[in-house]
Amino acid sequence: MCPPTRRSTTRRRLDEVPMSDYVTKDHCATQSAAVLEKLESIERRLFVDNGSPSIQTRLARHEMVIHALLWVVSVAAGTAIAGIVSAGFMLAKLLAKTGGV
Repeated sequence: MCPPTRRSTTRRRLDEVPMSDYVTKDHCATQSAAVLEKLESIERRLFVDNGSPSIQTRLARHEMVIHALLWVVSVAAGTAIAGIVSAGFMLAKLLAKTGGV
């Protein structure tokens, strides 16, 4: 085979392409089935081990619980801080009215 010319650096003529470069529907279906089988095997190993949830799944669940608890604590802390600030302003207003300061 001759080196490609400047005009056709990436394209080859059809008669220069060997038959092994063509992909048939059967080959594509076989390859796709093999890839899907491997993917299902990996997924089973990641999410279920011996019929019980895997460590990945357990860690993900613990992480979700921690995020939920963190949200609840942050909302409670924010409410407490807002209440304390509000009480401080009310106390300052009361003291200003009574002339205590």
